Amino acid sequence: MTATYSVPSGWLSRTASRSPLLLVNAFAFAKSSTPPPDQWTHFAKLRPVPWKLVVVFVVIALVCMWGIVATVTHPDNSPQEALVAAVLFGAGALFFGWATIASLVSARKRSGWPHLHGVGIGESGVAFRLTGGDADVPWDAITAVEATVTNEDNPRKAKIPVLRIEYAGSRVDLNTAILGSSPLVMYSALTYYWRTPGSRGELGTTVAQKRMNDWLPTS
Repeated sequence: MTATYSVPSGWLSRTASRSPLLLVNAFAFAKSSTPPPDQWTHFAKLRPVPWKLVVVFVVIALVCMWGIVATVTHPDNSPQEALVAAVLFGAGALFFGWATIASLVSARKRSGWPHLHGVGIGESGVAFRLTGGDADVPWDAITAVEATVTNEDNPRKAKIPVLRIEYAGSRVDLNTAILGSSPLVMYSALTYYWRTPGSRGELGTTVAQKRMNDWLPTS
């Protein structure tokens, strides 16, 4: 057993997943996405957008649509006022309508097999299966693994805990709130196997799975 690595205060929220990574065969990906290069991968699925938030999107979109109708049909509004209000409400309706549709589509891909969004760890490297596209990153291409927050230097913007992986001039920020497996386990596993090439041969086996399960938070 190897000790987990330290993370910033507040990085692991109370709502973050405490579930283990899943040991998954590449066949599970075959029908809907590119299978990872490794036969067995320790995979963390992404959580679907919470249904309460989807309901909020729907309500706001409906309110915006009602605003368009009310503004255009109100007899006291000038054509210019009606046009400005219709544009503003229309933009809101389009944005939150799009957010609703995107949330529903992603829910299917994040909640079942073989429709998968997430990140996996295998002997050859890290497999990303995300909305922006698939990527298989060899261990040697990774330049940094970090538990951090976004907008750290900008006090005006929200700070979101992320697991950051940098490679070949690119960067992936995984929001810890949407990881379906423990962000702490994922961070510890990425850091350990990136820094310890001699242990990578155990990845894809129950030996590595047991090691990762020993890192699960107990509270």
